[in-house]
Amino acid sequence: IDYSLKFAMSLFFPPMVTADASLGKIDKTTLSQQTLMELFIEGITNKHVICGSPDDPKDVSEWTEVRFNAHAFITEIYWVFMDVSGSIALEWLPLTVEKLAITSSLFADGWLDGTVNLTVLPDSLKYLDLCGNYLVGTVSLESLPRNMIYLDISQNNFHGSLDVTKLPQTLEELNLSWNKFEGLTDFSQLPASLRDLDLRKTKLTGTICVRGVNLNCHVGGSIVVFE
Repeated sequence: IDYSLKFAMSLFFPPMVTADASLGKIDKTTLSQQTLMELFIEGITNKHVICGSPDDPKDVSEWTEVRFNAHAFITEIYWVFMDVSGSIALEWLPLTVEKLAITSSLFADGWLDGTVNLTVLPDSLKYLDLCGNYLVGTVSLESLPRNMIYLDISQNNFHGSLDVTKLPQTLEELNLSWNKFEGLTDFSQLPASLRDLDLRKTKLTGTICVRGVNLNCHVGGSIVVFE
């Protein structure tokens, strides 16, 4: 083996990380923000609205509506009504992101699709809005970031049952409306911090105790009742 040639090739062709790589084998702290963001949007079909040429992405500091703190770490991604199409890989979100919003409208030319895994969100995330897309699959709310304040996954095509007994104790707004969620749901352990809960147009069933609680509930079109 020509080890000098092998070494030279390694300089020009470094190992590539793909979105299919197992997170259990990769330490996200070893990857640059640029790499993480490119992996995050790998499934987006119209990347040009975010990063310019998909074959030669701009530096992440120049990406559309990506915001940074004073230390040049990404804290907000705000792709609202940009007709972003395709899928996202939430497991690659940079560890410093606090706010992520990717929403569409009824008149949009593009939407997110595919599934999302809410159990791999960075601990830093406080605000997540994926309203108005075509996301599918089941949703786990049992391992959300412990300091999350706002979660809106309304107007998608999610389905299945939900466990809302382990929500973050900081959560103030939760919007699950206009999805295909169904089944008997235990609402007895909602966090005291919760101020707004929207379950409209779902097939969830259950009882919410609102006595002595400062909670606005929206349940039209569901089978949830108050006591």
